[in-house]
Amino acid sequence: MRILFISTTFPDASSPARGTYNSALCAALARNHEVHAIAPRSFLEAVPFRIKGRKYQLPTELKNVGISASFPTFWHTPRIMQEKSGDQMWWSVRKNVERAIENFQPDAVLSYWAHPEGEVGLLAARLAGVPSAVIVGGSDVLILPNLPKRGERVRDVLLQSDTVITVSDGLRTSVIDLGVNPDSVQTIYQGIDPTVFHQKESRSQAQQKLELNSGVKHFVWVGRIVPVKALDVLIDAADNLRNQNLSFELHLIGDGPERSRLEQRVSELDLSRHVLFEGTIGHDQIADWYRAADLTVMSSDSEGLPNVLRESLACGTPFVSTDVGSISEIADSSYCELAPPQDANSLAEAIRETLSESFVHGAKQYQARIWADTAKETVELFERFSGQQCRNTGSEVEERIAPSINHPVGTR
Repeated sequence: MRILFISTTFPDASSPARGTYNSALCAALARNHEVHAIAPRSFLEAVPFRIKGRKYQLPTELKNVGISASFPTFWHTPRIMQEKSGDQMWWSVRKNVERAIENFQPDAVLSYWAHPEGEVGLLAARLAGVPSAVIVGGSDVLILPNLPKRGERVRDVLLQSDTVITVSDGLRTSVIDLGVNPDSVQTIYQGIDPTVFHQKESRSQAQQKLELNSGVKHFVWVGRIVPVKALDVLIDAADNLRNQNLSFELHLIGDGPERSRLEQRVSELDLSRHVLFEGTIGHDQIADWYRAADLTVMSSDSEGLPNVLRESLACGTPFVSTDVGSISEIADSSYCELAPPQDANSLAEAIRETLSESFVHGAKQYQARIWADTAKETVELFERFSGQQCRNTGSEVEERIAPSINHPVGTR
């Protein structure tokens, strides 16, 4: 099967950690099928990048499994007219889509994120006359549908796609609540890479590799430093633990717009010896941090089902998280504790309780799902549509979803 994958959340050689869950799925698909990715880059990023004479290229490991890709510039109106972002992305990438249809001849189109990528994926599939599937990850069906204008476009994508793939049963329920036929919504859990996330090294070996202090407890947080991650709550929990004389280091792995503010707050609380901003690191290196950690922690106000927690368990490390989204679907009292959101005291208490060695034993018994399982179920889902009539013709979808796709941005 030839699968055309469309998402802005996809890595290139200059940002190999971007959308690793998508690259992992595509790599797993490419072992038995052909995959071509269209990964638009915002003009805010692409123009300075290309002015420097640089070109977007696939990471070597994705080239080696046979994936091909294009990185068109996504021309859009930042922060405003978000409901038009599907039109704008389609106008930006349509030539790339047409070339892919002519040269790659896809059998199916798979996109990640309901809007704008899902809208573009839907249009590309109808243009090619093949089935379309959109993977939803969380806030695209939990938050975006509540926006007055953009919500309508999101619901149209979900209703018009041949199938909607959710990464948890909780998100499946949310999609069905938006009016989508339950028969068109399929939960396919994400996987982990067992060659990267494993228990073949001990905690002490991993700590030695990372040159960490073996005399303190180590907590790891992984993600993008944005408001929804509620890192203020985690920092308050760290302050609580420090005041209880617990010796620990909290390692924040990632970057984002909230970083400088949070660094200042950590300094004001005199927590700089305890809360360390490690920045962005390679996805393969994150496994060493999991193995070195006593706990993986998460304090978010909203989540889908973050793969971070499964990766942690695959490395034999328990977790503590706020009880949000679909996290409870993988929670088990043998290897984790859940706390209510926006409650630093409860989060700190859960962290202290989970430091018991019994939780480590529970985590080491966890059987991780791998990406090959995810890829297999995704292909089987597409095969169900093989030879069937697609839900709408291209003209019907263009009229319903994106009536402006034949016009440059701003001409309507």
